[in-house]
Amino acid sequence: MPYALPELHRVGTVELLDHDLLSGTATGPAAPGSLLLLHGFGEDKTALRAIGDALCPVGSVAVYPSLRAHGASPAPKWGYSPLDFAADVQRILDPLPGPLHVIGYSYGALVAAVLGAALGPRRIAGVVLLDQSFERLPERYEADDWAEASFLKWHYDYRHLLDALDGLGIPVLSVVARQSPVVPEAERARMLARAQRGGHFSCVVTEGTHQSFLKDSVIGILAEFYGRSMETLT
Repeated sequence: MPYALPELHRVGTVELLDHDLLSGTATGPAAPGSLLLLHGFGEDKTALRAIGDALCPVGSVAVYPSLRAHGASPAPKWGYSPLDFAADVQRILDPLPGPLHVIGYSYGALVAAVLGAALGPRRIAGVVLLDQSFERLPERYEADDWAEASFLKWHYDYRHLLDALDGLGIPVLSVVARQSPVVPEAERARMLARAQRGGHFSCVVTEGTHQSFLKDSVIGILAEFYGRSMETLT
């Protein structure tokens, strides 16, 4: 299934993300449309391929970018805030069918939330956040090769993004791995309490570590979430 190149490819001074566009093949329980899948730090566009293969339906497309400084994507010397990452993704979305269902894992989940809040419900149909904290935790800052990204993640509170998505009417699912240290116990409890208040936010705590839950349970959880979304739409 051919898709046009992003319009910004015509601007020679703009380096676009390396990304794959794959036609959906799922014939069972699946997302109700096209998917955008955003990996975490240290990975690339292949990291969430199994999720896309399982959940992107026939007739739709799965979009897999390598985020900046990952895979074959450009690696500028600076510009590693969640806003920079989200802007990179926005630059490749114009020729793609919409609205898109976004799945973000780890830091990619923060990027997904920024993108959903920025582009709104006409472009983003739903956001899935896989094992990512949204609260300020400056003690987790690491002064390494990703120092800028680490600072701009952990020194800011991003819970307002969840408020924004809810206010826009965009369904959000947060999936937290029980044995993962990424989302602290207190924040996990606050996410579950947020889900109990109603609105468009839901939260599931599942067994597994930050890595293992992706292959052990997340596809079934997402299929159920998208099934509920379809029931709401119909």
